[in-house]
Amino acid sequence: MKHCDIRNPYRWHTVLQTLAILAFLAIPFSVRAGPMPLPANTTGACNIPETNTTDKWFNADDVIHSFAGYQCSLETLSQDTIFFRYYSFPSAPTINIGRYLTTDFFNLNSDVIVKLALYPFPPNPQFQNFAYYREEVLVKANTDIFVGLAGPQPPGNLGSCYAGGAAQYFYAGDNVSNNPSITFSGGVAITKDTRYPNQFGVGDPCNVYYVSEPDSLTLILLGIGNIGLLRLIGFRRRKTYV
Repeated sequence: MKHCDIRNPYRWHTVLQTLAILAFLAIPFSVRAGPMPLPANTTGACNIPETNTTDKWFNADDVIHSFAGYQCSLETLSQDTIFFRYYSFPSAPTINIGRYLTTDFFNLNSDVIVKLALYPFPPNPQFQNFAYYREEVLVKANTDIFVGLAGPQPPGNLGSCYAGGAAQYFYAGDNVSNNPSITFSGGVAITKDTRYPNQFGVGDPCNVYYVSEPDSLTLILLGIGNIGLLRLIGFRRRKTYV
């Protein structure tokens, strides 16, 4: 009977080759789980009502234009749902309470700015939402909320490089700051992208070539794959010159 000798270099060659292949194949699946699926009927034209409110007043046309393709749908939440909000200044409580929500979780503020296409208000870019903070927002079941995808900034506008594409939700009810169905948790600081600082803090991602930060698991898998490939190269050289 033949016994398996793990010291056999040819067996190590096979093991390393398998690890390298598996590591590289796993990289596309290492991305953070995305938001919950959007309803299938988000292809309809948005029908945002003009709400008579002094609590976080909004213009319905502006909201409609903020959705990708001007398309969204009205959803009644079937269960209590946790959303996220991103904002700049925790010392301004009226700014920290808003109607736009998302289910996308970000750790880098430039990801937020680009994926949610946060508008830099001209001519005062210091009033842009720089997304320094993230907070959880609990919205209770049976609350009506509009759902779709964040649309890109219009071509030629300030911030036109912002692609959008993140899940976007909008509450159009008559009040939000004192609504018992909506609870704002208060924010926690997230990582500031320091590649383009300016006098106002983190500046406009349009000013740099934007590359999303790699996921930590992706880096680990890349490392495993590279180690496996290097070992394979070394093994083949030893095999060639021995």
